[in-house]
Amino acid sequence: MSSPVSSPTAGDSIRLHSRSFSFASRLLPAGKRGDVERLYAWCRWCDDGVDTAASPRRALEFVERATQDVGRIAGGKSPVAAESRWLAELVGRHDLPLEAALALLDGMRSDLTAAEGFHEADLLRYSFRVAGAVGVLLCPILGLADRRHLPHAAALGMGMQLTNIARDVAEDWRRSRCYLPLEWTAGLRPGSGPPDPRQVRRGVKTILDVADDYYAAGEAGISGLDTDSRLAVRTAARIYHAIGTKIRRRGFEVLDARARVSTLGKLGIFAVAMLTPAGGRRARQLEDSAGRALAAAQRLLAEYGITVQG
Repeated sequence: MSSPVSSPTAGDSIRLHSRSFSFASRLLPAGKRGDVERLYAWCRWCDDGVDTAASPRRALEFVERATQDVGRIAGGKSPVAAESRWLAELVGRHDLPLEAALALLDGMRSDLTAAEGFHEADLLRYSFRVAGAVGVLLCPILGLADRRHLPHAAALGMGMQLTNIARDVAEDWRRSRCYLPLEWTAGLRPGSGPPDPRQVRRGVKTILDVADDYYAAGEAGISGLDTDSRLAVRTAARIYHAIGTKIRRRGFEVLDARARVSTLGKLGIFAVAMLTPAGGRRARQLEDSAGRALAAAQRLLAEYGITVQG
């Protein structure tokens, strides 16, 4: 295998691009924090490789090269790209499910093809690919022993991504993208002008309602992680959930300002998370809508051949 990529570089990536994840990652033991930073850095490299490419063709070429590197890692070979060594290191230590890494790259690939229609099922599949799959990749690092909790991890990542989509409508629109389903927005799609605020508010309200169910399903599985990982994951989830709460308080207005949680707000969320009983909510206590979210996450895992048994 190629020489290891330095962890300070990986740590710089999470601190530069995600204040929320960086805040929560500091609650992990040093060894786990370093590996979470490596995984984040690889995911960020994939995302930036698409978003900063000179053309859609170049972006697709990048995704194909990254996908080939995942194949090399799966075959026990050294990857070509230096950034892929972060992933290779983690696979060597934690036996990450590389099917989830391929799902992430499928999500990147889907951004390069304009869809004629974008519906709820497309949104959920996309959210699984680009975020639920990351939750699954994190599980071995964070000490998940029972694979039956993988759907919870996927659901939690999906909830976070749904919040991201609600927050970033304006930014996505400038890139000629819109992840709000047609049926939630009376047909809103990117065009030559700005989005209709009423259609956006309608779609954002619905997406945040759906996100709530995925957060509930996700939190029900946090007890399956190592005890020294639970607080960090719970804190990260609740910080993201708080972004949705801010959007609700603004009347679902997301076009003029980006909702954020202040450092003081994050500290308050951390303090409340510390008081949460160690076990948290169990899957059997989920309300029907959250149970359906968990089932949807499990179906998407199966779609990518990620088993929840054994």
